[in-house]
Amino acid sequence: MLLLSIAVGAMTGCFIAFVRLKLGMPGHKTFLWLTPVLVARLRGGCKIGTAAGGLAAAVSTYSLGANLAGGLIGMPLIVMAGLMLDGVINTLQKHKIAGPGMIGALTIAGALAGLICLAKRHILPAGLSPHHILGLSGIWFEIASYTFFGALAGVVASILSIKKKIKQ
Repeated sequence: MLLLSIAVGAMTGCFIAFVRLKLGMPGHKTFLWLTPVLVARLRGGCKIGTAAGGLAAAVSTYSLGANLAGGLIGMPLIVMAGLMLDGVINTLQKHKIAGPGMIGALTIAGALAGLICLAKRHILPAGLSPHHILGLSGIWFEIASYTFFGALAGVVASILSIKKKIKQ
């Protein structure tokens, strides 16, 4: 299951390296890498799957000349966001929390992971290019946008990972 998480992360990194969406929204890459990595973690069950998948996404993106983690210095923050999410998921699974409880917890945890990615953006000089959309910019816009995309990743991944019982 660890290899599954790493493979999904690496494929996600390749996608991010070659596809330019030009959304002009800070934090949109958080949604792009975090959602598939979270789904792989939730469906695969590896205890450190989000951290491993996030690291694989960052390494593959960086090795292809693109920017996800802001280079080698920012990669530990991607891993930290993944470890935080793995901790939340491990707790949810230990206490057998699913459905709305899981969706709520992963929405909040995803938002926090988005904020960790925002911190990475401000620590590294390579990540300081400004975003402008609809005349909005500045730190509060960045905080809101990173929080939104992280939370959205948590919601989408948890909904995609809910196992439905099939009637036979």
